[in-house]
Amino acid sequence: MKKVLFTIIAIYSFSIANAQEEEVTVSPILSKKGENYLPQIDDWAISFNADGVFEYIGNAFNGNTGNRAPGLDNARSNSFVGKKFISDKKAHRVVVNLGYNNNKETSIVDLNPIDPLNPILKNKEEKISDFDIALGLGKEWRKGNTRLQGFYGADVLLTANSNNNKVTITEINDGSFFQSTEVKSGLGIGFGIQGFLGAEYFIFPKFALGAQYTYRVGVDVGGKRKETRVDAANNSNTSDLGGTTAFGLGNVGVASINLSLYF
Repeated sequence: MKKVLFTIIAIYSFSIANAQEEEVTVSPILSKKGENYLPQIDDWAISFNADGVFEYIGNAFNGNTGNRAPGLDNARSNSFVGKKFISDKKAHRVVVNLGYNNNKETSIVDLNPIDPLNPILKNKEEKISDFDIALGLGKEWRKGNTRLQGFYGADVLLTANSNNNKVTITEINDGSFFQSTEVKSGLGIGFGIQGFLGAEYFIFPKFALGAQYTYRVGVDVGGKRKETRVDAANNSNTSDLGGTTAFGLGNVGVASINLSLYF
């Protein structure tokens, strides 16, 4: 508990100290066309994960025949980050994510694995659906007067999620129903304070490539889960699996390599 309090106090004190700093006016860094490389007051920004871009380029050079064109993804896991600069060196941040996943997998399963000489083979269909949302507000400070910029700050995050997993077993010969198991979770919520530290380099005017480290203090409460089993005779049984609560410190690590656009 002391570590958590020290972390929160450190983040808060760090933010207050930087908020009181006087900004130094520096000359803008301009391209040959007269465009400013660095963000300025009243600029907006969005960030995307660039891991897929580098994977695509790497596979193109090593001759990988299964190479896929990259797509845009989150700036951090479970997050989309937008910024509004209130000065050349400070920005308000908005963290938003809305995710939905719906997958179905089919396979053949042996219901008698302990006796390989007498297998009981059935069809297995597993459906998994997940929903999650993340909302947050934060503040960012920047350092550096060249095209290489450092940034740091903190976000306050609120998350919510739920999931559903259903496994249905059917006969191989005619596909008739044999049994099913479905686990549904209630709404889970989480609250956290996340400090971040990173750097980015402006390759082109208002176009930067960078990476970010994060450290989170948070509480996550999982929704109550219920399991429903149905047998071949259509007998149904529902049991309460309870919920979960987790409280702790997040790990430090590179969340992603990001492409950031300023306008």
